[in-house]
Amino acid sequence: MLKPTIPDTELYRLEVLRQTKLLDTASEQRFDRITALAKQTLNTEIVLVSLVDAERQWFKSRQGLDACETHRDISFCGHAILESDVFEIPDATLDQRFADNPLVLGAPFIRFYAGVPLSRRGQNIGTLCFIDPQPRKWSLKEQQLAQQFASLIEQEIEDRLQEKAHQDLQHSELMYRSVLEGTRIGTWQWNVQTGETIFNERWAEIVGYQLTDLAPISINTWLSLAHPDDLAESGRLLQLHFDGINPFYDCKCRVQHKAGHYVWVHDRGRVISWTDDGKPLMMYGTHADITEQHNNELALVQSRDQFQSLVANIPGITYRCLADEHWTMIYMSGHIDPLSGYPASDFIDNAVRSYASVIHPDDQSWLEDAVGHAVIEHRSWTLHYRVLHKDGTVRWVEERGSAHYDQMGHVQYLDGFILDISNEKKLQDQLVKLTQQLPGVVYQFQLWPDGRMAFPYASAAIEQIYGVLPRDVIEDATPAVDKIYPDDLPAMMQSIADSVSQQSLWQLEYRVVAAEGQLKWLSGRATPERMLDGSTLWHGYIHDVTTTKEHYLKLERLNQQLSIAQQSLDLASEQAKIGYWQASLKTGSLWWSPIIYQIFGFDAATVVPSVALFKSTVHPDDVRVVEESEQRALTTGIHNVVHRIIRPDGEIRWVHELAQLFPEDKDPNLMLIGSLQDITDRMKLQQLKDDFISTVSHELRTPLTSIYGALSLLESGCLVQLPEKAQKLISIAASNCKQLSHLINDLLDIEKLIAGKMMMELRPVPVTSVLQRAITDHAPYAAQQDIRLQLVLQGESEQQQLMIDEHRLLQILANLLSNAVKFSPKGSDVSLSAALIGDEVEIAVQDQGPGIPAEFQNRIFQRFSQADASSAKAKGGTGLGLALCKELAEAMHGSIGFESEPGRGARFYVRLPKVLRA
Repeated sequence: MLKPTIPDTELYRLEVLRQTKLLDTASEQRFDRITALAKQTLNTEIVLVSLVDAERQWFKSRQGLDACETHRDISFCGHAILESDVFEIPDATLDQRFADNPLVLGAPFIRFYAGVPLSRRGQNIGTLCFIDPQPRKWSLKEQQLAQQFASLIEQEIEDRLQEKAHQDLQHSELMYRSVLEGTRIGTWQWNVQTGETIFNERWAEIVGYQLTDLAPISINTWLSLAHPDDLAESGRLLQLHFDGINPFYDCKCRVQHKAGHYVWVHDRGRVISWTDDGKPLMMYGTHADITEQHNNELALVQSRDQFQSLVANIPGITYRCLADEHWTMIYMSGHIDPLSGYPASDFIDNAVRSYASVIHPDDQSWLEDAVGHAVIEHRSWTLHYRVLHKDGTVRWVEERGSAHYDQMGHVQYLDGFILDISNEKKLQDQLVKLTQQLPGVVYQFQLWPDGRMAFPYASAAIEQIYGVLPRDVIEDATPAVDKIYPDDLPAMMQSIADSVSQQSLWQLEYRVVAAEGQLKWLSGRATPERMLDGSTLWHGYIHDVTTTKEHYLKLERLNQQLSIAQQSLDLASEQAKIGYWQASLKTGSLWWSPIIYQIFGFDAATVVPSVALFKSTVHPDDVRVVEESEQRALTTGIHNVVHRIIRPDGEIRWVHELAQLFPEDKDPNLMLIGSLQDITDRMKLQQLKDDFISTVSHELRTPLTSIYGALSLLESGCLVQLPEKAQKLISIAASNCKQLSHLINDLLDIEKLIAGKMMMELRPVPVTSVLQRAITDHAPYAAQQDIRLQLVLQGESEQQQLMIDEHRLLQILANLLSNAVKFSPKGSDVSLSAALIGDEVEIAVQDQGPGIPAEFQNRIFQRFSQADASSAKAKGGTGLGLALCKELAEAMHGSIGFESEPGRGARFYVRLPKVLRA
């Protein structure tokens, strides 16, 4: 199937077709009569008046066919309009252009087709076509008849258009008459050459007459009523029209009313015919009563004068300009002079310069875009930008403006107000600098009745608070609100609603989700202000209180834990017979927990605790011990004493007091806070153990000393020379005897420490001297093992003094240094160092040995604990040294610890309180 070709003049052809106004109209008898006659005359089953549109052929008249249109691609008529004569297809099945056409293969089963083009204005707009299901061929006469019928169709199209035009003309004439009558406009006709004049009744009514009152009517009727002062101007304008200079005669003048006053009329007219020699002949025109309009114009002038006077007193610039690239000023008030240094007259119609020329170059592009968007979106604008003064200085201005549009939505002009805000901008910059120093955001938050929210102002710190920039939320606060933690959002919105309804101070602590997903606590406080548009504007401050809030929440958790611990402590206190107390050495006040009443045998309901009451219970033999401990506490800060008390019933019981004294500069009342435990049963057991230890000490050490002395004599060879093998056995026996003696001494020292019977002679000792002595004492042993000992004093440690028992500290250092030397490889270094850490001095011994195995570290200070039995045999040792060091350090109110990584040596340290200087 071959699709019809599109004519070269298709667009014009379609325009001519649409001008006929035939498409998609109802069937008309004038066309149906012709097609019916053509069908009968030429004896075909189908006759159509087919109009070929852009994509279809539409049938204005059809005989023998129900369809009203088909697609243009399958139309025969689409081919016929390309011809100037009859387009005839005798048998479509034999024509390769149409053999497979759907209209051939299916209904209406076209075999014969003949189409006569219908032409108008040189364009074939359709056809009169004849269709038959039987093949045939027309004779010349039949073709001529078809052409004649087509000519009749063309004539009917033209006649129809003429009738339509005549109807439209009648309608227009009726409309114009109605308009003239409705607008109450007077009309006149004037024969310029004869003076003959015709007025309508409205013309006479304008001046208070009826036409009959003015008869006979001529041009003199007009001249007699016109104001004498207006005749000259009227004549001048009339002559300009006669001379062809003005296309119309247009004059506003006064005409005398019948009542004696003058009315203003707008007289307009035009010459419509001329004499043969070129003189004006007939002239038609109108008179419109514009008295009210004229009066309004006068009032408008007065109003304008008043407006200009008012504007002159406004401290800003009012303007009206065109929406062009120069912002051409139609009007601009005089205050532009102090702002720019140029008079307003320079800017009106761009007489000397445009307003755009004084805008700072860096602001011109974005300012033009901002105003352009506001105009497109039919909204007003408020913008801040810079203006260049004539003297070279820069001024900041605020412009508020809006566009005015015509009925078609086109911009007519822009109106606005410009205010010099240079001083305000300077103050604002200062405020911004001040707010940048604040840890939080200073802001204004606005909420409208329709739910809209915005931050009209926010300092730069809003980025740290909400993670948004001020410009992100200046018109819509949603980006900031979206950062609020969902669980806190309902409380936030409710607090805002309460502040709005009560116009009360808004304050709240809430959380926001930071960029990394962590929660931050914020604290906000703002004062509301009701605005004229019904919105509420808050002025406030928000800052990050995450650290404070976390401390508070932690404190709450600790309080809960403390409450639980207190309950547990009270229970444990009751079960272990340990009480807690607090006493002031200055005021004598005393508080103790309930269990102490039971220990002392007092009735809690009748006895009020006091320091005097407590001292009255101390056993006379122990008073001095208690007082000495209190005095030591003034220096060391620790009160640690075991003594006896006498209960009201005369029973003597042992108690252990352990307390801490706060320095006087921190607590002027010298508060001692500590515990008191009933250790009567333990003291009884201790006495039994002391008796046992005394027995062991006497019964075991005396013979052991004798044995060791005898073995030493034999080993020295002074008495007799022994065989080598016997000499070796004697040496082993002497060494083991000595080791056993050390073991007994260490064991007895530990027991004395635990029992509190080892006397400590605490006195101030310089750190430097005790460390140097330790180095000196162990230098020979270290040299024997090829180990170098180093003394390292860090910072202010060498000026410090320790409140210690010097002999016991040297005993600790002896253990630590001998262990370090013992386990360090030959040729390595062992350091002894001191460093000041807070109120304590840390003394450390660092070796380069194999370190302490991880599985042994948690029991290293237990008695008889050794990392490796084979190592003990090789290096020697009892497993009591470090346990003894721990007890000695704690007895001097210190602590001991270590740091070690397997393969990298070990570092043992002792921390002891320094002597506090007054």
